Amino acid sequence: MRIKPKIMFMLLILLLMLTGCWGSRGINEQLYIEALGVDYKDGKYIVYTESAVFSSIAKQEGGGAQAADSPVLVGREEGDTLTMAFRKLEKSSQFPLYYGHVQVILFSERVIKEKLSEVISHIGHDPLIRFTAWIFGTSEEINEVLKAKSLFKQAPTYKVLFHPGSMLQRNHSVNPLSMQMLLRDGSEPFGSAIIPNIKLVKGKWHEDNDKPMLPTINGGYVLNSMNFKGKLNDEELHGLEWLTTEKKENKLEISLGDTVVELDVKGYKIKLNKPVQNELKYTIDVKAKATIDENLDIVPRKELEKKIVQKMKKDIEQTYLNGLSIDSDIYNLTRSTYRKSPSLVKKYALQNDSLDSVKVKVQIVHAGSQKYKD
Repeated sequence: MRIKPKIMFMLLILLLMLTGCWGSRGINEQLYIEALGVDYKDGKYIVYTESAVFSSIAKQEGGGAQAADSPVLVGREEGDTLTMAFRKLEKSSQFPLYYGHVQVILFSERVIKEKLSEVISHIGHDPLIRFTAWIFGTSEEINEVLKAKSLFKQAPTYKVLFHPGSMLQRNHSVNPLSMQMLLRDGSEPFGSAIIPNIKLVKGKWHEDNDKPMLPTINGGYVLNSMNFKGKLNDEELHGLEWLTTEKKENKLEISLGDTVVELDVKGYKIKLNKPVQNELKYTIDVKAKATIDENLDIVPRKELEKKIVQKMKKDIEQTYLNGLSIDSDIYNLTRSTYRKSPSLVKKYALQNDSLDSVKVKVQIVHAGSQKYKD
């Protein structure tokens, strides 16, 4: 079958109009940024970038041979503005910088205290940086945190900064915070948002003869309306382990027969006591199921459940007071009240006794091979 000349001519015209991939770059022709760091010191912004070699990641995830080492490339530059700092860093790079793979954004303590809104606004306007990037703060040197390597010579993306969800699920009071969550919760006029704090620890783990410096998470920076209110460590935020919507597997040590239990919090409710008479009063109801991990001296079930309830109540009440000490509503008690009755939270501030009642119900569902005394 012969194609008519007119049809052939039209097809040729259409082929010329088709776009190709002439402007695309190969994977080895760009520098892929996986983490950003921002500091502010002496009136200047200092920006950091972390990149890794893709070949080392591909070998490990593809089941190939283990690389001898996974190098980490950290860039640093400073400027009077964030734009100028990034521009100077891009000019000194050997390859074009690509920000579409940024998974972690690390702020210095100075940025959180003085320039957080400005920095977040700048980063949020970059079309390539996704709002799913994890947010952290630190008082450590940012370049030291970014240079820290993973165990077993794995790629840098195996550090806790890149997978906080699986780590904070166990024995931590704070929850992972993405940029989207920071913009949502940190901008609320009432309640709090907490940026997890990164701390470098050395000597806890030994890799052959080395004692690597590893990033860990300890407490966080408390914000309200994008303003810094204070910094609390894990001990001061213990109550958040029991008041969370995230799935947690937290251990609780009871001073009764050296008992260690694992608690699965099934949910909690915050209720404003009504009618409101000259002050706000709240009741918190918590339900949890407990699994006994260790019980050296077998303790009666009821006595153990009573001790667990007492310890949880103490943690919840103390964390509430720790929040008030930095003028913060750690449990976001007033946030729902503000949405329903904004005039109440504007008229009455939280007091030490505003947490009127904490009700905890615990059920021991599994004790392993141990037997209870009746």
